[in-house]
Amino acid sequence: MSDPLAALRERFRARLNDDLERLRGLRAATGKEAELRMLAHSLAGAAGTFGYPALSAVAVTVDDRHASGERPTEAELDALETAIASVIASA
Repeated sequence: MSDPLAALRERFRARLNDDLERLRGLRAATGKEAELRMLAHSLAGAAGTFGYPALSAVAVTVDDRHASGERPTEAELDALETAIASVIASA
């Protein structure tokens, strides 16, 4: 039996290159907290759905930090970049 999510999973993985570049740009910009949170929130849900729990967990941490009214730490954002790059590399 084939995986019903296989095509969607591949589209998600292909999108991660753009998401990684977007994350890097948002980190360097000021006043982009809402966009950074939306990216993390989107990654948290999609990564979990498509079977990337480590990426989902890191993205949840960043999203939760925003939800508490704080900016994610540099270490948390570094971890998010690393988790995205890890999924990209596993292709």
